[in-house]
Amino acid sequence: MHIFKIIILYLAVTHHSYGQKNGADADSTDVSVGCFSGDSSVMLTNGEQKQIDYLQTGDEILAVDHLKIVPTEMIFMLDKQRSKQAKFYTFITDSGHKISLTDLHLIPIISSNNKMNYIAARQVQLGDQLYVLINGHMESSSVRNITIEIKKGYFAPLTLTGTILINDVLASCYASAKNHQWAQTFMAPFRWYYKLARFISVNEPFDNNRTDGIHWVVQMIYQLIIYIQPSALQIL
Repeated sequence: MHIFKIIILYLAVTHHSYGQKNGADADSTDVSVGCFSGDSSVMLTNGEQKQIDYLQTGDEILAVDHLKIVPTEMIFMLDKQRSKQAKFYTFITDSGHKISLTDLHLIPIISSNNKMNYIAARQVQLGDQLYVLINGHMESSSVRNITIEIKKGYFAPLTLTGTILINDVLASCYASAKNHQWAQTFMAPFRWYYKLARFISVNEPFDNNRTDGIHWVVQMIYQLIIYIQPSALQIL
């Protein structure tokens, strides 16, 4: 099961060396992972609410796929920090739903042509319509209040669907990427690896739930993208 890690590490080192030869400033870009605040909660498939910091690999939670509520699994935490503080954009909708995300975290709104459009949290404006869970169905609700606040603790769970319901508000699992679907496609090999590992009873294929910090997978991917296609990333 370590072959997958070795391949990724090899690719990362190869591109890292290439970047050093073709631009000394390549290492100056820090890894930026968007997260949800530690006071957020998700709904398990059995209907119970679970605080985000207690999520573990394999937890079955509710997510959304093409506006349909579907069960999914939490793969691992892209980033988690129990004690550090971060700046969050907190949105409250007309329906009373509330969600707090860091500035580059992607969240879908209803665009002018009535289609789903994933944008960074810092781009959300008053009146934008978010997708919220009401009586078991996905509905739209306008943002009536936006505040920027500092909170302690932040977490970034990755699910098989690439989406997650946080406090019954639909959000992407991804941040820093300019395109949600691109990010989901790029993560496909990791989903395949996770499914295979779980099939052969490997409970922690990505060594999740260990220490705080950005997961090694994220660090490797970020460096690969920086050298392969930096235009796909949003930069602070």
